[in-house]
Amino acid sequence: MKIAIHVTHEALYKVGGIGEVINQLCTSPSYLSIFNKTLLYGPLFEYIGSANTRLGKDGTVFYSSKDNYDTGEFSKIFKPILEKYNIDIVYGKRKIVNELNPNKTSNVDVLLVDITHINKDILNYIKYLFWEHFGLPSDRYEYDWDYEQYFRIGVPYYELITALYSPNNKFVHFAHEYMGIPSLLALELHPEFNSERHKRIFYAHEVAPVRRIVENLGGADISFYNILKKCKLSGISLEQIFGPQDDWYRTPLVKLARRFDKIFAVGDWVVEEYKFLCPDTPDQKLTVVYNAIALDHYTFEDKIKSQEKIKKCFSKYLNTYIDIIITHVCRLVKSKGIWRDIILLQYLDELFHKNRIFGVYILLSSLVVTGRPTYEVEKMVKEYNWPFEHREGWPDLVSYEIDIYRLIKNFNQTSKNIKAIFINQFGFSKRKCLALVTEDVETRDLRIASDLELGMSIYEPFGIAHIEVLPFTGTPVFSTSCGVNFFLEKTFKNEFKPYFAFDFISAGEKLSIESLKKMTEEKRHILEEMVIADKVKEVFNKIPKSLKEKEEKFYKIAEIGYKLNWDYVIKTYLFPNLKELSQGFK
Repeated sequence: MKIAIHVTHEALYKVGGIGEVINQLCTSPSYLSIFNKTLLYGPLFEYIGSANTRLGKDGTVFYSSKDNYDTGEFSKIFKPILEKYNIDIVYGKRKIVNELNPNKTSNVDVLLVDITHINKDILNYIKYLFWEHFGLPSDRYEYDWDYEQYFRIGVPYYELITALYSPNNKFVHFAHEYMGIPSLLALELHPEFNSERHKRIFYAHEVAPVRRIVENLGGADISFYNILKKCKLSGISLEQIFGPQDDWYRTPLVKLARRFDKIFAVGDWVVEEYKFLCPDTPDQKLTVVYNAIALDHYTFEDKIKSQEKIKKCFSKYLNTYIDIIITHVCRLVKSKGIWRDIILLQYLDELFHKNRIFGVYILLSSLVVTGRPTYEVEKMVKEYNWPFEHREGWPDLVSYEIDIYRLIKNFNQTSKNIKAIFINQFGFSKRKCLALVTEDVETRDLRIASDLELGMSIYEPFGIAHIEVLPFTGTPVFSTSCGVNFFLEKTFKNEFKPYFAFDFISAGEKLSIESLKKMTEEKRHILEEMVIADKVKEVFNKIPKSLKEKEEKFYKIAEIGYKLNWDYVIKTYLFPNLKELSQGFK
């Protein structure tokens, strides 16, 4: 029997991109044709509900040690391990349902580990073994609970999975980001570990130290990717240029992933970034496995209906008819390059004014991942007409949200034909945005209605959100720093290109490494504006403005849109690698 195990922080709930990848994999026919079973393994963050509800509404609990809850004889299997390590577990099943195709489902095993009170003597001994075998100095990082919890779940990992499943099975272990790496490394410490029955994959959704470097460089992506390309030609590594990065625990963990059988990179830049960090990694270990989007069967009429809904929401506040809907749905982090949106909007505003077109730019992004509570939103709406006006301080603007609103407010003071609205909320619906939207409007409508989705990130390993609007005639506008650029170049290789990629990187290609390292934000902003000003008319021309243009684009994309779908991408990019790996079992 072939068993896939995903070590992840999203074993119970899908909260981000990694959870989306896991959900799509687990309901994919290609994936299911290889694996007989799937286990999601991760930390137990908290005890929610009663014993039999600890795996959520789609879960079934078989065993919860702390609750003395046992639907079978699982205590016999697990008790010796739990006593040895002084841990608790919740074990059961979860039904995963494909959000856009309810007929595609999968039942996966779930094993969550409470390592809060783990046996310290054993823990310290394993940390010593990690230092001895892998050179990992846990004493430098154990003060950080994020490091500590993912290290700890790795300590009983081998014993738990081989107690649950016969060690004679064939296992493929997926470490999603740095969180799963300690568990996969820990396998090597067991004398019974057989590499011919255990294949290990690092699923690189990013290269953690690279994100940190790019966000802190004055020249951001313009500096970093030009430095990478120049250093590649000279055989110089990342740490030779930027200095040691091991002060952050994620770096040594990510480096150690080169011990595994494969590294799945979600984009072409991720491959280059990893080789820049770890030049001794064999090329055959690194492979690109793109992300995708979940396509459904919306019609062109649905597109128009969603646009009417969104226009109705905003037109009454802007006192004008809206022709073009511009959106940016993202996490509110520096890497999203939101200031580039404002530069582009300033130039687009001139073209909109000249052509008598009116547009609205909707930024849906929040630092509060759970969203503002409904009662707080209601209070803000009554007091000062949120989200058209904002105030600093909770429940409204906090931290980086303040900087973003200032950019938007300054833009609105001078713009003529585009007005920007910052919705600092997680989700777009009547419940999330009181008084702004009607009953039947959801975030999905915002994606369907969009004519232009901005996403000119300085660091974006892939960029699923960028292309969610594409099947509905929305034009994604992103930077060539985004992994999705390579994906679309291959997808639309011999077709029309219904997207636009700004090549900011080339603006710095003639500069020396030293000049790139010393580039200031001011110099970068000048280069960014030059690039945008030079190409803004091309972006404007990409926007379908009439109903006829939108309809033509809709059906033209539909002819090739299946290549954006998870099923197609998994079958094309991921399945061959998994098949090759599984054929290596003995």
